Amino acid sequence: GSMGKPVPRGTVARFISPEALAALGEGEPCFCPHPACAVAYYAPLGQPVTKDQLSVGLDLKDPQGSHPICHCFGHTRESLAAEWAEKHSVSAVMDVMAKARAGECRCEELNPQGVCCLPELRRAVLALQDLPPMPEAEPEDACSTCSDTSGCSSCGG
Repeated sequence: GSMGKPVPRGTVARFISPEALAALGEGEPCFCPHPACAVAYYAPLGQPVTKDQLSVGLDLKDPQGSHPICHCFGHTRESLAAEWAEKHSVSAVMDVMAKARAGECRCEELNPQGVCCLPELRRAVLALQDLPPMPEAEPEDACSTCSDTSGCSSCGG
């Protein structure tokens, strides 16, 4: 029942087999953001693609696994927890923001969701620190943390 977010077809093709891409059918593919849902991608006229059909694991769909939260720079829950245990701080969010501003991220290609990882990364850091999650940003707000300037809904900035 969750509304999915459109993902470029080229991004989807990186993470599923050619057969699954063909079965997905025509139309704009979307990513299902609901953590409990087994569906990863769906399109209006095709067969859905489940998380088990992806070539990479997704932290959002399996937070107990050791999957990247940040697919560009390899941050995982384990790496965040290790830094928190050692330094009692986590630099991942600031690191990704700086790299995004420098044009070093390729979220639309490398993240199966086709969007910047910063919202998920922030939620993971806050959860690690036992802090409440940040409120969702308004989509009409301009974003300055990544190349997507269409609004904060894509990167939470």
